[in-house]
Amino acid sequence: MTIFRSILITGIVSALFGFALRNVFGFWEAAALAFVLQFIAAFVVSSLKINKITNLTNEFEAELQQLLDLSEATIVCPCNNNTFTENIFINIDNSYTCEKCNNTYRVDVNLIPTLITDIVDVNKTLADLAKDVEMTSEYTEGTEL
Repeated sequence: MTIFRSILITGIVSALFGFALRNVFGFWEAAALAFVLQFIAAFVVSSLKINKITNLTNEFEAELQQLLDLSEATIVCPCNNNTFTENIFINIDNSYTCEKCNNTYRVDVNLIPTLITDIVDVNKTLADLAKDVEMTSEYTEGTEL
């Protein structure tokens, strides 16, 4: 149905183009010229669309490969005979089979939050440290911890 509709629209536009230029080229010559030009234009537009989709697909695949490369880890088999590189993901069963010993191993990913603090100079006195602290208007004396 879509092809029939496209050919019908192309025929109507060609006929109108031929009718408009019948005094310059002749009806059939102008209609044939319009018909050919429409096919060429459709080919160019579809080629540009295919190239754009191909470029977007290539960009997506490159970004996906970069993300996969970030999750890659080198795993040493407990048998110490094989080392292989695999992608490790959080919250997914990361099971691998060693090619040398034919044992299946699971790699566990543990996430342990760690508090990052600033190093305090132990040579400073409490008075020196208190100079660095700014008191606000909400401070009332006697509420210290």
